[in-house]
Amino acid sequence: MKLIKSLLIVGLLGGAAATTVHAMGNDCPMGGKDMSAHMWQMDPAKRQAMMEQHLHMLHDRLKIQPAQEASWKSYVDALKPAAMPAMPPAKPDATLPEQLDGRIKMMQQHLDMMQQHAAATKALYQKLSPEQQKLFDQEARHMHEGMQRRMPHHRPASAPMPNN
Repeated sequence: MKLIKSLLIVGLLGGAAATTVHAMGNDCPMGGKDMSAHMWQMDPAKRQAMMEQHLHMLHDRLKIQPAQEASWKSYVDALKPAAMPAMPPAKPDATLPEQLDGRIKMMQQHLDMMQQHAAATKALYQKLSPEQQKLFDQEARHMHEGMQRRMPHHRPASAPMPNN
């Protein structure tokens, strides 16, 4: 369960940091593109500050207009890690079916959170001009590519299994 929670946090915050690294280039305080490797060793407050900085830069790059601010705020609110459901305490005497039910419940909470994020993203996207949408798409592609580079265990389903 901790792995699922960690991966979702990586997905929400890691992508934001990857885009920040790209946007900041070598001016990044952690040494440019190498910063993403150190991001998860950072103090949570520093990660939060980095995410806020990224969102501010993205807001400026997209040139969010006053009519788009409400959708932007909903998008930002949907990204907040505080929305992450708390991990229930482990019960040492829980049966396997009880453990599975707990995992399913937590995964459903994560899915609900991701659906809220997707809905907020789609609502913002609809409010963007075609030029803003193109930039937002580029940022998302870069974020996805950055996440793939940081997760060495990730490989396409068509990739052959490594020999052990």
